[in-house]
Amino acid sequence: MNSRREDVKEMWKRFIFGDELDEKLSPIVKDSWIRSKKWKVDPFRPYGCIKTIDMAQYQYLIDLSIPLMEGLYSIVKGSGFLVILCNEKGQLLKSLGDPETLEMAAQIGFVEGADWSEQTMGTNAIGTSIVIDQPVQIFAEEHYSQICQSWTCSAAPIHDSNGSIIGVLNVSGPYEKVHPHTLGMVVSAVKAIEYQLKLNENVEKNMMMQRFLEATTNNMKEGILIIDTEGNIIKANDQLKKLLCLDQPHLEGKRINEILANPSIASNRPVYLQNKELHLKVKPSRNIRHVMVDKIPIYKDNHWIGSMIMLKEIEQVRQFVNRLSGNQAKITFDDIIGKHPYFLQKLNEAKLAAATDSNVLIMGESGTGKEMLAQAIHNASKRRNKPFIAINCGGIPRDLLGSELFGYVEGAFTGAKKGGSAGKFELADGGTLFLDEIGEMSLEMQVLLLRVIQEKEVMRIGGHKVIPVDVRIIAATNKNLREEVQKGSFREDLFFRLHVMPITLPPLRERKEDIPLLVHHFISKLCQKLNKPFPEIRPDFFQALMQYDWPGNIRELQNILERTLNQHTNSILTANDLPEEMFQMFPSLKKKEVPVHRDDIKKQSIIQALRLCNGNISKAAKHLGISRSTFYRQMRKFNIAY
Repeated sequence: MNSRREDVKEMWKRFIFGDELDEKLSPIVKDSWIRSKKWKVDPFRPYGCIKTIDMAQYQYLIDLSIPLMEGLYSIVKGSGFLVILCNEKGQLLKSLGDPETLEMAAQIGFVEGADWSEQTMGTNAIGTSIVIDQPVQIFAEEHYSQICQSWTCSAAPIHDSNGSIIGVLNVSGPYEKVHPHTLGMVVSAVKAIEYQLKLNENVEKNMMMQRFLEATTNNMKEGILIIDTEGNIIKANDQLKKLLCLDQPHLEGKRINEILANPSIASNRPVYLQNKELHLKVKPSRNIRHVMVDKIPIYKDNHWIGSMIMLKEIEQVRQFVNRLSGNQAKITFDDIIGKHPYFLQKLNEAKLAAATDSNVLIMGESGTGKEMLAQAIHNASKRRNKPFIAINCGGIPRDLLGSELFGYVEGAFTGAKKGGSAGKFELADGGTLFLDEIGEMSLEMQVLLLRVIQEKEVMRIGGHKVIPVDVRIIAATNKNLREEVQKGSFREDLFFRLHVMPITLPPLRERKEDIPLLVHHFISKLCQKLNKPFPEIRPDFFQALMQYDWPGNIRELQNILERTLNQHTNSILTANDLPEEMFQMFPSLKKKEVPVHRDDIKKQSIIQALRLCNGNISKAAKHLGISRSTFYRQMRKFNIAY
């Protein structure tokens, strides 16, 4: 041993003082000496480099390693060896050893906090094992620094699950007690530490995954229930307890048939259910919940191990269907254009109707905006966040209208959908049902509608269960229902049920003063849709529109404006740009030299200038070549508010 030490010592001297490397030197040591000299490590420094370490950062590694370090120390106890844990930088975190050995180590600064990296102390087991990322044993004068040469050190790096070095385990002792098995013991201890790290990481991952799953299931809108093959409840989320109105804080461990009385749910068989509508019977509270159920068997290695049950409140399902199918009102009172006094009076009546929950009957010619008004009433009512469902009673065949309104059960008629289907009354529950063209409904259907309105409950065609519904009715018609009652084609009792809040919309020919406002509104939307600039509108264009009688009302105006913009690319609109059919239907309406009232021209010019100048009075007056005072006077004269 001494002979070997003397040989290595001579090699060390020749390298330190003459850069001479002996071929007998270990390649690992040889490369490390070269690196040490390159890093200008002082081989004669008398003391190690002590640095401040944030021990809290490494407490997890220390706590996990100490039991294994103590086991390793118990093997070498009394032999002058130290067991040392370092961080990934080679800084000492924890030392175990005999008191006299610890004292010897302290004399050279080999204490907790010392930096024993290769860059600081040169070749040593701790620092070199980090550089080469493998276990290494450094004997006596193989150490680059003289203060370490009375020791033999065996070290191995500790890796995390990603393969990164997070620390080093080292055993140091007198050089003469060197043994290859020492390094083997260190490597075994390191593997045990790495295994424990991986084990703890997996446990932590499992716990984290469990927390994520709990957070996920508890934040789902559906009630989740997981059962084993015996019907024992393994997991139930918070939403399920709310849905079933259960007070028990823990359902786990109970049997499902203690909670639910439905055989298809409580069955101890791998039953698969999808979107099955059920009236769920909850045993403890005796509640009956109307739900949509999915039941999915769970398998492992082709063996059934349990089932997952998902429960959704039928109201939530309907709301989702309504959103998906567009069964929502989009129009508000702010979207309705018009300033004619009679029209404003009707809007006020509609706003009063919106503040109540009474049925509304909207009357008026086709194209006057009855559905828009119905949507506005719904959006201004307390039902605004619930469904708005429209159905055209005149556009659906009589035989199908019943199933559309009231729904049907499976097998109710040939071609009935499996599982049945909810009707519009059920889908509109809590919201508004708009019955357009109510005057076209058959007398047989009127009887059924009257019953639903009176009883507030519906029965699907072919079914026997009564389903309560809370629906507000807004009906619309272009017929005179009083005359239809006298003719016997409309039931008087249904008429009075609907005629609670009647609103009659005027035709466009009776509110022609609103035409310029409507034109500006529609052209602005159309220009945006067609990606065109807003055109200059000449007075004769307005005059032609004002003289036309508009049998199709606002809908016809909108269609004619869209056709005009599509057919003409010029930036100026005149009467000549309007469709020929307007002039054919009304021969008195001339295309050219349309007679215009002077005041009407002035009024339209002022409105047009305000629009072009975005409401800036000074710019609008300048655009027309008149003074601001004159412009203000004309605005007051024509009652123009901008």
